[in-house]
Amino acid sequence: MIKGIILAAGRGSRLGHLTKNKPKSFNKTNNKRYIDIVIDNFKENNINEINIVVGYKKNLFKKFPQKKIFNDKWKSTNILYSLTRASKILRYNTCIVSYSDIIYDKEALKLLTKEKGEIVILNNKNWKKTWKLRFKNPLKDLENFDYKGKYLTKIGGRVKNMSTVKGQFAGLFKISPRGWKIISKFNKTYKIDIKNLDITSFFSKFLEKNKKIIKVANYNQNWFEIDTLNDFRKYNIYKKGINL
Repeated sequence: MIKGIILAAGRGSRLGHLTKNKPKSFNKTNNKRYIDIVIDNFKENNINEINIVVGYKKNLFKKFPQKKIFNDKWKSTNILYSLTRASKILRYNTCIVSYSDIIYDKEALKLLTKEKGEIVILNNKNWKKTWKLRFKNPLKDLENFDYKGKYLTKIGGRVKNMSTVKGQFAGLFKISPRGWKIISKFNKTYKIDIKNLDITSFFSKFLEKNKKIIKVANYNQNWFEIDTLNDFRKYNIYKKGINL
């Protein structure tokens, strides 16, 4: 049985006043909080055992029926550390991990459940539309993403030419217990700085020593990340059908 993990420990300081009194995943679109959209996507794929890694404003999660895992170092750590806080679950269960500040369709999780592999990441093939909405210059935030066959060969780092990019990491991935064992051994062997790395940077380092382990599942439907005030404004205008 697949379990869900939602990474929701960070504040999201780039959203300014919108996260002064609440986590960024509590902001809404169409009167629905981002984290509720993520939870509903899990449930619609019959993934009902969901764990939420919390940190900033953790008390606001008290009413959630899902199990909470506290990242007590959320102020000084990055998202990879939040993932390691769920190690006890990852050690024994195949899990799908989701960021909490992204909006996507339930089909994204369906793709991950169907794709076999020890580590499978979701590739946002529809990234051009999203990046053009979010940035005047799409290259500003674009990162390398390449794969051969079904296996990831490159991720992370700045891009000079959009034509070389085959997608973007969508903040969703699946890990089997064996996959987590490989990751844990890698972290220990190479003394990985788990406190300060984001997930993309980690996968980039992991690829240097582990070829043909991370598989790619291609996703072509709705996806949006609300990381800044500009993202928040653009997404809500986009949802209202206003031409940007």
